[in-house]
Order: sequence, then C-alpha cells, then structure tokens
Amino acid sequence: MKKLLFFVLFSLAFYANTNAQDKIKLKTGDIIKSRVLGITKTEVIYYKIFKLKDPKLKLPKDDVEYVQYENGKIVYMSGKNPAKKGTSANPTKTPTKKKTTTKKK
Repeated sequence: MKKLLFFVLFSLAFYANTNAQDKIKLKTGDIIKSRVLGITKTEVIYYKIFKLKDPKLKLPKDDVEYVQYENGKIVYMSGKNPAKKGTSANPTKTPTKKKTTTKKK
C-alpha cells in the first residue's frame, strides 16, 4: 500500500513539474516547450525545457506568433491581441452608455 501511495504522489509531482513551462508558438504552428529568458526587439531567447544546462537558444521574433508563460500570460509578437474585445480570449468589454427613459404621467 505504501508503494502504491508513493508511486501516485511521485507521478503527480512529476506531472505538475512537466506542465510548469513556457510555450513558444511559431507561425508554422509548431509549439516549443521552453523556459523563456527574455524577448528583445529582434529575437526570443530561451532554454529548451529539461536542457537548462545547454547554451541559450535564439529565435527571430518574426518567426514567433506568441509566447505563453507558465502563469497563463500571452505576449503576441505583433504587439496586438488578435482577439476582439468581449470574447473569451479578451474578456474586457468596451463601456457602453445606458439609455435612461422617463415615464410620462
């Protein structure tokens, strides 16, 4: 019983650790699981996940559609969020004026 409990806890810890990563989506549709170190004016600097001792890798910013950080924040390389306001991808709504009507007596 102790072995089973240990195995389940170890598996959950490993699963949680593998999902804690940044994702780089390329314009070709490929997704790179990585640890993003920084974004400059011309390139994205990152490590491949599980290869943190390898040298830093660089991608031209023009090849990247967006970077999604492990906390869920998405940074689009075009500088604009392609989602329209009020959608699930961008829930902020534009304020609208309420019309007030008065009843005649």
